[in-house]
Amino acid sequence: MSQPHYCGASVDDFHTNYKFIHGYFSLIVCILGTIANTLNIIVLTRREMRSPTNAILTGLAVADLAVMLEYIPYTVHDYILSDLLPREQQLSYSWACFIKFHSIFAQVLHTISIWLTVTLAVWRYIAVSYPQRNRIWCGMRTTTITIAMAYVVCVLVVSPWLYLVTAIAKYQLTLDANGKTIKSLPLSQYVIDNDNEQITLQVLSSTTPQMYYNSTTVSTTTVAPPTDLGQRNITVYKLYHSELALNDLPLRNATFLIYSVLIKLIPCFALTVLSVRLIGALLEAKRRRKILACHAANDMQPMVNGKVVLPTPPRSCKLLEKEKQTDRTTRMLLAVLLLFLITEFPQGIMGLLNVLLGDAFLMQCYLKLSDLMDILALINSSINFILYCSMSRQFRSTFTLLFRPRWLDKWLPLSQHDADARDGAGGGRGRGGGGGGGGGSDGYGGQRLVHTDAVSKSMAIDNLGLTTQVTNV
Repeated sequence: MSQPHYCGASVDDFHTNYKFIHGYFSLIVCILGTIANTLNIIVLTRREMRSPTNAILTGLAVADLAVMLEYIPYTVHDYILSDLLPREQQLSYSWACFIKFHSIFAQVLHTISIWLTVTLAVWRYIAVSYPQRNRIWCGMRTTTITIAMAYVVCVLVVSPWLYLVTAIAKYQLTLDANGKTIKSLPLSQYVIDNDNEQITLQVLSSTTPQMYYNSTTVSTTTVAPPTDLGQRNITVYKLYHSELALNDLPLRNATFLIYSVLIKLIPCFALTVLSVRLIGALLEAKRRRKILACHAANDMQPMVNGKVVLPTPPRSCKLLEKEKQTDRTTRMLLAVLLLFLITEFPQGIMGLLNVLLGDAFLMQCYLKLSDLMDILALINSSINFILYCSMSRQFRSTFTLLFRPRWLDKWLPLSQHDADARDGAGGGRGRGGGGGGGGGSDGYGGQRLVHTDAVSKSMAIDNLGLTTQVTNV
């Protein structure tokens, strides 16, 4: 009976062509992601940046940074150096141990990153919808406990099933004179005993459990010496299904269900609902501000000859700034949601289809697109943090304060807000706010003159302290 056909030749062509550039592409993404997350951790852990929102962003950056750092040796060994290393080094026992660690560690950290993203959406929704309870529900102590629980729970939930379903198996490969594999025979007894069509697991991705078939039916344990001139036998080690997983189909299906539903689909659904409601709350707040502004203008209408004059009410700078902040936050939420759904939702759907459609879909579609799912997850870990922080003026000011050389001030003068931030760092500090949306109070010091040679003028500015939250997040 022929297997159903799920994916066409275009998927095969994509897999064949993309695998040659995946190593270099993923290495570049990991290096840039490592730099970006490191800089964000440095900025967000400053004392003046202390807030519950920034604490969650810091926990998110730590998880993403760990994913980046751990993936670098994997992609260098298995993709960039794969054609340069002898087969024995490619599949050595020490490398098999690293792959087992890689399959667990990277998935755990990526899961932590996903759920911290959902936590951040919950905190933002509470700050906008229930501002009067924000300091109680989303204080620093509550936030710290939540972050710690995210790390601990994800480790306890994800690690055991990944550890139980994988094991290092010993194989003998027969290579021809060019180093190509001619024959593969298992040497591990539990693989030999399973003399049906072997389902094996080779973890190639940091974020997706991937399976492939070894279509050879094992019927003997005899290791035959090479017969043709130039052939040789070598012993290698690979990460495969454990004995428990080979004999327990429900356990394998449960692995994909946990991966697709718990790690992917539920967070996607939760973040979608929260983001839609949060955007609705932001738009409603904007509408209320307009109504209040109109009422305030009507209450101050002048009278001329007993008649009401209706002048065009001037819009205050404060109202304009609030509306701009609302618009920036709304656009940022849409960008975060779109990026998250593009990278995570397809992986969850494909993992679920592996359970529903069986091994044919696994072989024809899932494995062929595994490298693509990998790079999407890495891009998400590299730039989603920038999406949160790029729209915060205080983050940019703090970053400038930390990394901008002083000699540049002569040629590229700071903006008024950046100058205030630099002065504030030298003067009084802002006091930390306890709530997720609450900021610290500004500390005023004496005035001083800031001379800017590039514009040939002097201006007096207040020595303001920095607030303690990312203002637009």
